[in-house]
Amino acid sequence: MQVPFQSFSARPQSAVSIIASIWRHQGLLGFWHGQLGTLIRETGGSAAWFGSYEGVSLLFRRAYKKGVEERLPVWQQMSAGAAAGMTYNFIFYPADTIKSRMQTEDVSKMTGGKRGFGAVSRALWKEHGLRGLYRGCGITVGRAAPSSAFIFTIYEALRRSFE
Repeated sequence: MQVPFQSFSARPQSAVSIIASIWRHQGLLGFWHGQLGTLIRETGGSAAWFGSYEGVSLLFRRAYKKGVEERLPVWQQMSAGAAAGMTYNFIFYPADTIKSRMQTEDVSKMTGGKRGFGAVSRALWKEHGLRGLYRGCGITVGRAAPSSAFIFTIYEALRRSFE
């Protein structure tokens, strides 16, 4: 999770005080603040994740002249899975950055009510530019490669075992 350094206070807040602060400053909808970023990341990200996996798998099938029903070797499954994880995280990282910024803003210091997805994205762009939208992306993409490689390899093994 990305948390701006300035959001930390010298005295940690309890969960109850955070919930009370959100309720007091934003009401019931405050508990869903930042969900547009999650929606964008998850819907688009899932399409990128599965689409990339299938696309890279198709490239391997064409390059090695394999039929659709033939199983790819493990290294090709892992390569396709790694590419899928990297694609998903790289393309949709800015939406996650904006969502995280929205969710970690100090609601008691906001003027004019809560800031929406567009306002936060414009402020982040103005403050840090493209670099700010991708801060921390490298390590996230690096972590996604091995985890997605294993996820898709295990998925393929389980799928084949139930056919």
